[in-house]
Amino acid sequence: MKKIIYIWLVRFFSFLFTSKKPKLVIYLMSFGNNNDFILRLSKKCASKKERLIVLYYPNCKRAALELNSAGVETVSFTEGLHFILVELRLVLNAKILFCDNYYAFLAGCRFDHRKTKVVQVWHANGAVKSFGWQEPKTLMRSLADKKRFQEVYDQFDDYVVGSTKMAAIFVRSYHVKKNKMLILGYPRSDKFSHPEWALQKRKLFYQRYPDLKDKEIILYAPTYREGNNGVYIDLPPSFFESMNHLDEKQVLVIKLHPHLGESGQAIRKHFAANKKVLWLDDLLTEEILPVTDRLITDYSSVIFDYSLLENAKEILFYCYDFDEYQDKIGIQSDFEQWLPGPLLKTTKELFATLKQPLGQNDLSEFNKLWNTKNDGYAAERIIKHYLK
Repeated sequence: MKKIIYIWLVRFFSFLFTSKKPKLVIYLMSFGNNNDFILRLSKKCASKKERLIVLYYPNCKRAALELNSAGVETVSFTEGLHFILVELRLVLNAKILFCDNYYAFLAGCRFDHRKTKVVQVWHANGAVKSFGWQEPKTLMRSLADKKRFQEVYDQFDDYVVGSTKMAAIFVRSYHVKKNKMLILGYPRSDKFSHPEWALQKRKLFYQRYPDLKDKEIILYAPTYREGNNGVYIDLPPSFFESMNHLDEKQVLVIKLHPHLGESGQAIRKHFAANKKVLWLDDLLTEEILPVTDRLITDYSSVIFDYSLLENAKEILFYCYDFDEYQDKIGIQSDFEQWLPGPLLKTTKELFATLKQPLGQNDLSEFNKLWNTKNDGYAAERIIKHYLK
């Protein structure tokens, strides 16, 4: 009932606030991983005397501070009454509205789509998990919830994607028309296609951690699980035991999803005495990828970034809860057909693979499928398209 009232209030104030001559460029940020694109967008807006404002969730404060220091106007918001009375005015005065996620309040917004372009740029350039109408739990929701979901999906004029593969997933997952898909590339992926960026990150990494220069760096970057009490990760005991027996030349770097709280702390305690397991909290996941020899993950979109790097060698899919995850959360139906590495459902299989000499996966077919237009120039194409 609260959600229904909230959307009704958004709709009511939309009638009051909607501008007849929208003039702002607005970026809604729930993931702080697209600053390079936003900074380039800011420069273009400045050259055209357009006003860009980034509205961000509090969890993106670090990214917002970086943008702010570069002169980009940023405003923090959380959905509620204050948002309706203050920040909603900015959203409704947008002639271009970039969104990096699903935003529930959009269901109540009244846009004149002849004057306002609502653009979905998403927060990952591929999908392993199901979402939208493909997510199993969506089918269990009320008719009111389903109606509200579709009202949000229908608000987007364009979906910017990096491949026909991702376009097809959006069409199925959001029940929207194929002609809304713009295959221009995913802007956050640009840096991964530029060797100089990776070289710089590699240099800085080894300056900070010189002892790791001759090590085989294994990065474990799993996604979270969702339960009745929030998000969590529940690794089997065998995982902790096996990681005590890594080769002398190997180190395991663990980067857990930022949404994990107590569950992540419990894993840290398990590895407190293991000197081969590192956390490197001062670095982002993307800053570790350029030195990663082996990537261990499960259903995370990190694979679509890593595969673009020249140093990408092996991707191992440690899916100890594959059947359960598929039933509860949902996995793309053809996942096992295109995954660019072995599907390992037990710790025994994972450890046996780690004991093998480091190989080299052929990621070319995977990149043709998922990273078709992620060639390092996506941001340039998107900005040219919307700010001619």
